[in-house]
Amino acid sequence: MQNVKLDWEELREAGQLAFAEQRYEDCEQIWLEALEHARQNYKDLQTATSSLDLASLYNAVGQFQQAEPKITEALELRARNLGDQSLEVAECLTLLAKNQGFQGKIHECEQLYRKALQIKEQMLGANHGDVGDSLQELANFYASVGNFTECEPLMLRALAVKESSAGAVSKEVANGLKTLARIYRKQGRFADADAYYLKTLEVKEQLLGLDHEEVAETLRSLANNYSYQGKYAEAEPLYKRSLEIYEKNPEPDHSEIATNLHNLAVLYYKMSRDGEAAMLYRRALELFSTVLGTEHPEVATTLLSMAKFYEERKKYDKAATLINLAVQIYEKNYGAEHKAVGAALKDLAEVYSAQGRTFEAEDLRKRSKAILGG
Repeated sequence: MQNVKLDWEELREAGQLAFAEQRYEDCEQIWLEALEHARQNYKDLQTATSSLDLASLYNAVGQFQQAEPKITEALELRARNLGDQSLEVAECLTLLAKNQGFQGKIHECEQLYRKALQIKEQMLGANHGDVGDSLQELANFYASVGNFTECEPLMLRALAVKESSAGAVSKEVANGLKTLARIYRKQGRFADADAYYLKTLEVKEQLLGLDHEEVAETLRSLANNYSYQGKYAEAEPLYKRSLEIYEKNPEPDHSEIATNLHNLAVLYYKMSRDGEAAMLYRRALELFSTVLGTEHPEVATTLLSMAKFYEERKKYDKAATLINLAVQIYEKNYGAEHKAVGAALKDLAEVYSAQGRTFEAEDLRKRSKAILGG
């Protein structure tokens, strides 16, 4: 900071700018100063707001244990000043629920989401849009832990609330439809997922136009769902249309283009269109490496996909080289004991076994098993 003395609001705004620009260390220092300023010069509610600012930063950068006491402080201050059934308290409970979920504290996470929902229903009524948001957050939580029995009715209720409060053609409804589609896909209910992706697509096209990037994202999701079912002929034109939308954008998102190239490569690989698949794999890898850097996990994922392509065509040397590169990238990003490393080592063991490198393959299986368990 320069010698100019900023007040609390200005410090908050400066921190928000630093956060938006991903200058996280600057953001932390500014918001710590704002918190101290609030404690010395303002009342409890400003202190609570600054605590939540810092908590959101710590959650965003994965410092969940540092975030937790900040949220708890804000929760206590708001409950004392506004009452423990206030909407401001519900906001804190929701943020704390997310924090507990990040830390793997499943029971605490569930109870906090439910308490926040209860407050919103009491204060706003059952059909308010904010209640719909809480229903969706709770549904997403249950989906994340595989409890689809609890998840589905909550999400259907959330969707009904969103349709009532925001209208059938709205961003809120489109997001709700997309969430239901994902839930059904996770359950293996592909026909239901198809139906909800198509509904999502219809709403987004009406709302945003035919060439919007969110339309492209939905087209890709629907194509993925068709691909899972072996409906390759139906998936191909959707992937192509999605890719075309991204490429036509005046400021194209090259990582999204790379993702579409990769997905289309996988599709052609499944359809045994080897020449087209190999070309698209190379384009995707080159683009990911340029945009994200050669050591980004997405590059490793593409390398593994290419390796599977070559392995099935008995080009084991190429496959082994690609998997080894992927292992190195995962180890650098996640550490040697991460599950992504274990899965890649398992793949490499299969390739080595096919090459007749029996002892090396067995060593890799042991390493993989130690990481993955079982």
